[in-house]
Parts: sequence; structure tokens; C-alpha cells
Amino acid sequence: MKPNLLIPPLAALILSAIWIVSQQHSISQLDHENSILEKALADHASSQDTDLSNGKAAASSKPTKTKDSMDWKKIAAQMAEMQSAGGMGDMRSMIKLHQRLQEMSKEELIAALDEIAALDLPTQAKEQLEMMLLGPLIEKDPEFALTKFMDRIGNEQSAWGWQLASAFSEWAKKDSGKAIAWFDQQIAAGKFDSKSLDGKSRFRTQFEGSLMGALIGSDPAAAATRLSAMPEDQRTDVLRSFHQLKEQDQLAFAKLVRSQVPEKEQAKLIGTKAAQFVYKGGYPKVSETLDRIEATPAERTATAKEAANYQIGNLGNKKTITHEDIDAMREWVSTQAPESVDSITGNALARSLQSQHKTEFADVAALALQYHEASGNDEVLVAFLDNYQVRQNKEQALLLVEKITDEKSRERILKRIK
Repeated sequence: MKPNLLIPPLAALILSAIWIVSQQHSISQLDHENSILEKALADHASSQDTDLSNGKAAASSKPTKTKDSMDWKKIAAQMAEMQSAGGMGDMRSMIKLHQRLQEMSKEELIAALDEIAALDLPTQAKEQLEMMLLGPLIEKDPEFALTKFMDRIGNEQSAWGWQLASAFSEWAKKDSGKAIAWFDQQIAAGKFDSKSLDGKSRFRTQFEGSLMGALIGSDPAAAATRLSAMPEDQRTDVLRSFHQLKEQDQLAFAKLVRSQVPEKEQAKLIGTKAAQFVYKGGYPKVSETLDRIEATPAERTATAKEAANYQIGNLGNKKTITHEDIDAMREWVSTQAPESVDSITGNALARSLQSQHKTEFADVAALALQYHEASGNDEVLVAFLDNYQVRQNKEQALLLVEKITDEKSRERILKRIK
């Protein structure tokens, strides 16, 4: 298995399952989606490293024990059940299925796709099965995978864009000239024309972002030239849309942002990408990133905010957030953005309410109130209350508003809650 694939087959399989459950992806959700995907990729890479260190061979390297045909109708039924249940299903079964798909040759994958196409199944069920096969096919032959499924470009609500952009990225890494020429031909033919009022094409954004990811390490000058030819208001979306920024490419990415993105958007974009390294080594890894790119104070503040959100949110997926968790976060933030420790604390506490672990609002609110009282200012509480997740708990939030001492801040938050 290639661990460096833009969206590795296992991650693509997970992404497909997420799509089955939610079927909602929009450009405004890119930051959240990216952070989730970065976490999945980091966890997957970590598990691979652990297996290798223990002397275990990668599952995909094991010989196929059976050549029995896959029961695609049964798999489709299981996926439909997973969708109706609103969950991710049995992750072990998903991984086992991934391993079996990974062992298939290109020819076997193509035959399986033909078999699925002939099944008497609803179109949606067929697409879900095809999407599972796409990841392994990308690994075998990204050019073929992309051209075979290019007709799926156009449905803004599907997850095809992520996987096809992955295929394009892998193709560009192997033959950038041919891949870029093909992409430009598709653009000229109108295949990536926008269907939205803002003039932006989500799929083109994903493909341009994937191309940036492929070029930034090998030819940053070419990446800058291509990005500079795009409308300025689309450059941030393009750079935000690719995953797995490598350590050796961090400085090149930061330079690209600083030279091509509007100044008011630079810090947040750099912060979003730099903060994702918290999944690969905690706060120390983020500090290394900031030092490597010679981050400005504004970039450090933006990164600290995002890293705190990611880390506390990640911890909240596993357990109840504690004082120790918040204290560790505050200690690190004080080294990067000392003037923003309290506001970042309030915001991170609010974001923890999004976690998968059952988090009681009263418990998080109690932490916010304690740090508010200890700080001697309103920043923790104002930042905490100025979040949608908190405002959903209207009655309890209104009680906290009265604790804000600054009259203007209190009135502003009160209006937002009401």
C-alpha cells in the first residue's frame, strides 16, 4: 500500500462512508472536512507505522486467499442499512473489505465495475459501490480511473470530486505535463464550468487544489504561475482544498500564500494548514511548523486558534474535556499567541460541543465560567458565547451572558443569542 496517496484507498473508503451518511459537502465546509480527513490520514499512517515496527506486514501485501466473487448486492444492502442507521457501521468490516479490494488487480477492478453496472440496483447504490472501487483503481492507474469516471463531474452534492481530484493529483505526480494538458482541455471544453451564482466551480477548485499539492514540492514556481492566473478571490479556496501538506513543503506553501493570496486571508489559510499538524505530533509539531515557515505573529495567532480547536475537539471525541486538557492547551498557546490565550480558550471550549463524545453543555459551560473568573476579563466568556454551538443552548447561555462585565460586549452577545 502506498501511504503517500493524496486520499489513500482506506481514507477514500472512509470518505465514501461519510458521504453515504451525510451526502452534504460544500465549499464552505472545506476547513472542517479537511481537518477530519487529516485526522483520518494521520491515524491511518500511525497504525501502519505501528504494524511495521512490530514486524507485521501490511495487510495489502498478504496474498489473496480466495478468488471468490464479491456479493455486490449484499454489500450494497449493508451500505443501505448503514445509511438508514445514520452511522459508520462496523469499521473492522470496512477495513476487511478495503483489504480485499486492495488485493485486486486493475483488470479485476474493471471487471467488478462492469459487474456492478449490470446489476439491478438503484443508481445511488451502484455509485456507492463504484466509489469504493475507485480508490484502489486510482492507485493502480490514476489516468484510467480519472478518464473512466470523468462524466461524474457535475453533481455538486456528491463526493466524486474528492476522489477524482485524488486521481488527478496522482497522475500529475507521474506525468505533470500530460495531466495538466488534459485538465486544460477539459476546462476549455466547459467540463468545469461553474453552475453557481458566485461563478465558482467546486470541482475545478478541488482539481486545481490537487494540482497545487502535486506541484508545490516539485515545481513551486509552476504552482505560483498557475495560481496567479486564477481570479484572486478563488485562490484561497484552491489552496485550502488539498490535503496532506508535507513537512518539506511547508515553507513553499507559506511563500505561495504570502505571494498570491489577499493579505487579509493569508494568516487564516496558513493557520488552517499549519494547525493540522497537531494530528501528527500534538502541539510541539505545530510549533516546529511555525518555526520552519518563519510565521508572523498574525499567522501564529491564527494557527494557535485552529490547533486548539482541532486538539480539544479530537480529545472531546474520546472523553470528557478536563481542566488538565485546557491547561495544557493554554500553556502552549501562551508560547505562540500570549495575547489571545483567553479568547482561544473560550472558542475551543465551544467547539468541543461538536465532538462525537456525549458532551454536556453544563460541564463545558462550567469550565468556561471558571476560566472567565480566573482571567479577570471577559474574553473567555465572550468567545465561548459567540459560537453557534453555544447559542443553541439558549436558556443556559442567557444565564452566562449576565457574567460579562463589559456592557457593550454583553449587549452584543445578548442580541446574537436572542
